[in-house]
Amino acid sequence: MKIYFFLILITGIGYSQATGLSIYGVGEKIDNTDPASLAMGNSSFFSGNSKHISNGSPSSLWRSALTRFTIHSGFNYLSTGQFPDQYQQNLTSFSIQFPVGNKKIIGLGLKPAYRTNKLKVTDEEFQFIGGDESITGDPIAYKNAYTIDGGISEMFLGYSQKLSPQFSGGIKYSILFGNQLLNDELYTYDVIIDTSYTGGLLINDFIDIGDTLYATAVNGVMTEVNKYRKFSGSSISAEGRYSMERHELVLNVLIKGKTKVETTNQIIVGNSTSTNIFENSATNLSSDFGLGYRYKISNNSGITVEIHNKSPFDIPENAAIFDIMPPGEKSIHFGSYYQIRNSKIGYWNNLNIRGGAYMKNLDFSDGLFRDVGATFGIGLEYLSNTQSVDLALRLGKKKSRLLIREYEEYISFHIGITTGEKWFMKRRRK
Repeated sequence: MKIYFFLILITGIGYSQATGLSIYGVGEKIDNTDPASLAMGNSSFFSGNSKHISNGSPSSLWRSALTRFTIHSGFNYLSTGQFPDQYQQNLTSFSIQFPVGNKKIIGLGLKPAYRTNKLKVTDEEFQFIGGDESITGDPIAYKNAYTIDGGISEMFLGYSQKLSPQFSGGIKYSILFGNQLLNDELYTYDVIIDTSYTGGLLINDFIDIGDTLYATAVNGVMTEVNKYRKFSGSSISAEGRYSMERHELVLNVLIKGKTKVETTNQIIVGNSTSTNIFENSATNLSSDFGLGYRYKISNNSGITVEIHNKSPFDIPENAAIFDIMPPGEKSIHFGSYYQIRNSKIGYWNNLNIRGGAYMKNLDFSDGLFRDVGATFGIGLEYLSNTQSVDLALRLGKKKSRLLIREYEEYISFHIGITTGEKWFMKRRRK
């Protein structure tokens, strides 16, 4: 029997950034949060600014000798055919990078890795167990209400260095941690069927041999199950970049370690409460692969293309939301940029205009779900290119994993602020 859901999204400020109804695995995978890169086809390796630094690409960070502090925030809007429009406002990430030598940079920060926006999911209709299947011998009606919140965050430490006139590289080590709550409230009722309705919770009425029969729910009992999951894990990535006058090539490989999950199940029935705690781990390592290319059309314009192949995030099966394991992901991203440079000495230096498009295939065990979108953005660099503000707009349409034969349409707006200071630069003595 088909189950219908009603969803309520609770607006909040935190690390939630899922663009869709990501009720699977541990939530939606959050990739790069840098608006400069997002505006170029939701990419990761390129940014289209004066120094071509992307905060999500460790092999590019060495290009500034300043101490740089960056913060990103965003706003998401989601529309489906069945549910009210959904809105979220969120702080997505922050990071700091500082020089440790000539063309050498160390950076650290915090960002979301996997997230479900805070949801309350309620069965719209009662489900039934017949008297021949019920342990009491009487028909039972039941309904579930779920609350889902939380996810996994990423704390990372990176290193970037120019190795030769053409080659540069970077590595990033990440600690994955976070908590997730799945609250399941099960409401069960005995069912009385009579030819007259005398009050109470009416759950159905139907015609039987010309008579109208009323099904009424009585003796309601709520069983509450709280599942608290605590995640811990790690990943490491290595990235190389080869740059020529007009061409630039980037290769990134990421290895994800085994993920540990500590689960606390709390079951509440009336005044009785029972708790059990257990821990398990994923069994395999997994890896991601990314390849990017930039062609420099002129000194102030260029185009980019990226392809990514990301394996499913390996977690124990009993840690997946609604027992739906995370998908694998294959994607292609196209981007472009044009820089308007201020030839005069003044407050602002560069106005960067960006655009792009992308297509993702989410590979679940029961089929492929496509996500396509277009992006646009602008960025302003000022005070001798030491400060910047970047804006990005992303519009997409995703085949819904939750709603059969439905599509989720989303719009996300992102803002990033970067400030650079000369705190750790060596000064020449006179």
